[in-house]
Amino acid sequence: MSMLGQQAVYAPTSRFTDRAYLAWTAVAIAYAIAFLQRVSPQSVSLSFMHDFKTDAAGVAMLASSYFWGYTLMQIPAGLLVDRYGVKRVVLVSMVASSLGSAAFALAPNLLDVFAARLIVACGDALVFTALLKLVAQSFADERFGMMSGISQVSGYVGGVIATTPLAAAVSGFGWRACFLFIACIGLANLAFAKVTLKPDPASHSNKTLKGVVIAARQSLAHVANWGCAMTFASHFAVVTTLSGVWGIPMVAHFFHITPTAAGTPLLAFMIGNALGSVFLGHAADHAAAALDRALIGICALRMLLIALLLPPVAQTFGLAYVTVVFTILGLVAGGTVPLVLKCVKKLYTSDLIGVGASVNTTAAGIFAGVSQPIIGFAMLTASNVSGTDAVHNAAAIGDGGYSALIVILLLMSLPGIAGPLMMRSKLIAR
Repeated sequence: MSMLGQQAVYAPTSRFTDRAYLAWTAVAIAYAIAFLQRVSPQSVSLSFMHDFKTDAAGVAMLASSYFWGYTLMQIPAGLLVDRYGVKRVVLVSMVASSLGSAAFALAPNLLDVFAARLIVACGDALVFTALLKLVAQSFADERFGMMSGISQVSGYVGGVIATTPLAAAVSGFGWRACFLFIACIGLANLAFAKVTLKPDPASHSNKTLKGVVIAARQSLAHVANWGCAMTFASHFAVVTTLSGVWGIPMVAHFFHITPTAAGTPLLAFMIGNALGSVFLGHAADHAAAALDRALIGICALRMLLIALLLPPVAQTFGLAYVTVVFTILGLVAGGTVPLVLKCVKKLYTSDLIGVGASVNTTAAGIFAGVSQPIIGFAMLTASNVSGTDAVHNAAAIGDGGYSALIVILLLMSLPGIAGPLMMRSKLIAR
């Protein structure tokens, strides 16, 4: 009798747990695809410039279009996820991302490229918020930091694929075929998600869209919430610009190697991201009293590592040195996100964590989107002034251009120091 009672108690719990992990897997795969889309420009930039006869400004446009689409959907993403639940929002996002990826692969001109990447970004923008909401709903608070860190790892798996593997695939099959394949993977995951995600709550929910909007507006009255947004925006814009847009071209220029070979340091960066997310995600669950100090320290370390990639230093010490720097930078960057997410949950609570994630990612998208054209223009100008090949080839970026990139990234890092100071009193109070 006792054994039958145990089976009755544990069987439903086991089924619920299995369903929760399967649902998490479906959304995590979608996030991996989204992350791949975000950092893919660095692996296709040279082929892209050749096919469309454009320069660094064209690559900046390619990156900027994604950030603007990502930004436009952030506040709606949080409101929609908090109001309508994970499943409906995720399925819509997967459809948009897959169709946009196919349209990008078939785009005949830069205007169509911009539109297609905008569609991809609007779909991808919903995934992170939905994944964070799913983790908050499905797992205990004591495991939130760990599971959010592992969720980030799923994104870094996509980032890993976007480095050496994608660069090699682009060299072998062309970038258009690669993105058609990505679209097919997205559609297959759409079918998987439809089966594994639980139906969303319907009419019995007492939460209205208007109520969520009011709560979101009230949350913006707190200085601490703005500090959290500044912290994440600085991290996101700096790391994505370096690892997702200019990392591979920069390494290829430094050592006169192919994009495939130059992908090795970026591959190491993504692996470091994954490890940092898990270990510091676990640490974040036990560091509630020191989140502000941890974020300031980790930002200062990130700035130091970026400074170590200045062209004269990197070229002096060689490719192995650059790979080590990118690996450590990955550990630091990966560890930043769980710390920020722990702050988001403390400041917004589980009920409005979707809104909190959206506020942060909106700020990040705006910061990254505005900065890309500025960075592209500064790199071209500095390359011309320094007398590199850019004088004869508008598409070329020289040492001066990459020095300008590093300096701008260091300036963009400064809000990551100020943000935790703005959160300090609220975090201590909580």
